[in-house]
Amino acid sequence: MDQVDEFLVGKYSDYRAALQGVEQCTPFMPYGWFKPPQTVRLDTDLGRQQMVYRDQAQDAARDLANGINHLINLTRRLEAWKTVLEGLDLPQKNDLLHEFVQDLAATALLLPYTLKARFYFAIAHLSHQANCVQQGALWSDDFSTLPEDWGINEGVAARLAKPWRSWGKLIKSLNTVDSGDYKAATDDFRSKHTHRFTPHVELGMTQMMKRLPSQDAQKPCYGIGGSDPIMLDVLVNEEKKQCTGLSKSYRAFQQLVSEQSSVLFGESCT
Repeated sequence: MDQVDEFLVGKYSDYRAALQGVEQCTPFMPYGWFKPPQTVRLDTDLGRQQMVYRDQAQDAARDLANGINHLINLTRRLEAWKTVLEGLDLPQKNDLLHEFVQDLAATALLLPYTLKARFYFAIAHLSHQANCVQQGALWSDDFSTLPEDWGINEGVAARLAKPWRSWGKLIKSLNTVDSGDYKAATDDFRSKHTHRFTPHVELGMTQMMKRLPSQDAQKPCYGIGGSDPIMLDVLVNEEKKQCTGLSKSYRAFQQLVSEQSSVLFGESCT
């Protein structure tokens, strides 16, 4: 084992020890709370609607819980690495960031946007199925009412979920996720990672030359200086806020499912 390997193994051991002292920022999202009837009558339109809602709700409950719990775990792990990195010199930090931290950080920074989009996807599909009961003969299952999956976004989810009382609380919580404050604090990481050059974490600058509007906004100018890295303490603090917002959104999502299942199945399934 060479010197670098010894260093990495030793610091990973330090990380595992530090991890034991880091508490998760919010409780994990629960599983198994959606308990619909296991048997539905498929010889009726309502029965087929119930089956579709039941299976989609079970998928959504599990996938959203897994995603949020993954972010809670990532945030805890990054906080432990932040402790290990303290006091190290630049080459040592660089080795640890490259080997262990950068990919964890990138996944954590991207997840709030991803999970918010998954919420909209689930809300749109479930609300569309539940609306059949409230709208009766006025309900139609076509791509103008609910677009194909790739076309589902916040606007679609809002239109379909608006008739439900629980929607107001849910959208209020979702508006705290991947908000303008988060984007500003993390240097709009998600957008830059996807469309430009990915900001670094803790060490290293990116995009040293930028094309910007001039002061009079009449023509572009070029600025030199680059983008600073996202510091781990800032990253961890911001991800904790995202975990809190997503946790509140999940609880509000449970209330929406409870309200809709009471109408669709005649009783609450939560």
